[in-house]
Amino acid sequence: MGKKKHLMGPAAGRIGKLVGDKLNAGDFAKGAKNQLKKSSDEVVQKVRRVSKRLKYLGSTPGKASRTGREVIDRMRREGKIRKIAGEDQLIWTNPRTGKPEMYPLKDTDMGHYPVDAVTYWNTTGIKHGPKSQEVRDWMLDPKNYELQPSWYNRSEGAKLGARYNDPKP
Repeated sequence: MGKKKHLMGPAAGRIGKLVGDKLNAGDFAKGAKNQLKKSSDEVVQKVRRVSKRLKYLGSTPGKASRTGREVIDRMRREGKIRKIAGEDQLIWTNPRTGKPEMYPLKDTDMGHYPVDAVTYWNTTGIKHGPKSQEVRDWMLDPKNYELQPSWYNRSEGAKLGARYNDPKP
């Protein structure tokens, strides 16, 4: 059979073009294509693999959470956060230079301190299991956090090179 036969011939093409132009089918097709791509991107985002960090420890509390507010209050009492020109600023000594630097709180992260999350999980948390009460208590304890400049917190975590060990079944 090979090639398909056109049942209506050249007239069908002209009629189809006229109808398509009147209905703006080209724009409809583009819109449908874009919507389909957007929907598939959303599905892909929802299906993405959950990190071991989230699976084992859960999320880090935000600065506006109860834990975050307690960290900020403690650091304010310690003189590490001061109001400068009407805005709370983190006064942070850069360990790389030894010099103090100031950062608006919006440019800071809740950094685990003195023990990072990977070390805690691999040495202690793994014994209790993913998101166990002991692990969640550690994650929500303000004593385990200090505000750090976002760039530093993320850089240090990446430099560790440590990986979350899988719990034993």
